[in-house]
Amino acid sequence: MEIQTAALIGLGALGITFGQRLNACLPKGNFVVIADKERADRYRRTGVRANGALCDFTYAEPAAGKPVDLVIVATKSLALAGAMEQMAAFVGPDTVLLSLINGITSEEELETRWPGQALLCVALNTDATRVDQDVTFTAPGVLQIGERDGSASPRLAAVEALLCKAGIACEVYPDMIYRQWNKLMINVGLNQATAVYDVPYGGVYAPGEAHDTMMAAMREVVALSQKTGVCLRQDAPEQWLAATTGTFDPQAMPSMRQDTLAHRLTEKELFSGTIRRLGREYGVPTPVNDRLYAELCRIEQSWN
Repeated sequence: MEIQTAALIGLGALGITFGQRLNACLPKGNFVVIADKERADRYRRTGVRANGALCDFTYAEPAAGKPVDLVIVATKSLALAGAMEQMAAFVGPDTVLLSLINGITSEEELETRWPGQALLCVALNTDATRVDQDVTFTAPGVLQIGERDGSASPRLAAVEALLCKAGIACEVYPDMIYRQWNKLMINVGLNQATAVYDVPYGGVYAPGEAHDTMMAAMREVVALSQKTGVCLRQDAPEQWLAATTGTFDPQAMPSMRQDTLAHRLTEKELFSGTIRRLGREYGVPTPVNDRLYAELCRIEQSWN
């Protein structure tokens, strides 16, 4: 099996960061960005750039779609339902679906509509920041992928081969549910703390209240994982901190702080919302995530 055609929906920070490399490695027209006419015309007019370089994307309207080998979903979680409608014509019975959306629920939503077609995926180690349609990053990111059952399938090998050809760091793992929870832990702490305390990466890596809140929120995810059977390592927050200190631009920021600065609704339901819901289900207290959720609600309400 070989991935010869691919489509991307969602030109946010991750969509542009990974999409520009996939676009460059496939023949012209074999990689398309799904966008309605109004949106596509705006992209053509303003240009889409990654680290200053113009991305020469081919745009395809939803109604004109035809099945491709791979569809990459890089929208916000709040836009997933609409994205599934727009990408429907691009999904055939053998199309592989790859979601770059944060959290642990997007693959389940995709699988509800297209059973058995989604690989599990986690996007890590990028400090991509988007302003309008310009994305800048110093850390280009890694995609971790795998089958839900841990098998080494031909389609998994084909996606890995395409990502490697595009120059995208790719890691294949049989324990992707564990790794999705580990990324959830990171997002619950890092994204929410930078948004609530209104600081960039440097503000949560430095000692202080924002740092302490970030780590405490992560530890609640670890405690919850013990009850669900995922069982993150007890020192997972500290391991992540040690591994990433000094790797991100201290003035860059994760997606949730970008959203609050732009007065966009946040993905709080994916992060503290998920932890609070599962905490109630499994009887695990989540006071830090309760507070972060309340603060994010207050921030969003203040824009009104």
